[in-house]
Amino acid sequence: MAVLEVIKMGNPLLRKVSEAVDIDEIKSDDFQGFVDDLIATMRNKSGVGIAAPQVGVLKRVFTMEAKKNERYPDKKSFPLSVVINPKIETLSDEMVDSWEGCLSIPGIRGRLKRYKTVKLSGYDIKGNRFEKVLDDFSAIVAQHELDHLNGVLLIDRMPSMETLSFQEEYDTYWNV
Repeated sequence: MAVLEVIKMGNPLLRKVSEAVDIDEIKSDDFQGFVDDLIATMRNKSGVGIAAPQVGVLKRVFTMEAKKNERYPDKKSFPLSVVINPKIETLSDEMVDSWEGCLSIPGIRGRLKRYKTVKLSGYDIKGNRFEKVLDDFSAIVAQHELDHLNGVLLIDRMPSMETLSFQEEYDTYWNV
């Protein structure tokens, strides 16, 4: 497994819509290796999610996992998921405040609202179709990563730039 370079805001690839992964491609050695590298990169960078466009690959795949994460120490853990050709359906209109960071916008946090509960569907790493209900932090992460597949960054979802903060200022003034 290799740790891949995470591209940063300003790279035009982050603003492009990713292409669906062909089901036959999922089981290929190349794709399986890429997903292993994506997971290694997410873990190496202390991310709770990462989407293929963040490493310059315009494919509809992301990974997500939270366990003892230094960037999100107070958030509930959830297991590793590889999500290919994802779709998200909102299950209620309830929204929650979300202070988000992004590996492609390092050292920055911003507050926005996300749906509290969603149904995530897609294909897993073995090419099996799945559906699962996510709530709270896992729902937020899935929505954030799906945005990347559509060329959307968290700053695009912020209703105001007033809370856009460097990590140190977030820790000092907002993370109370």
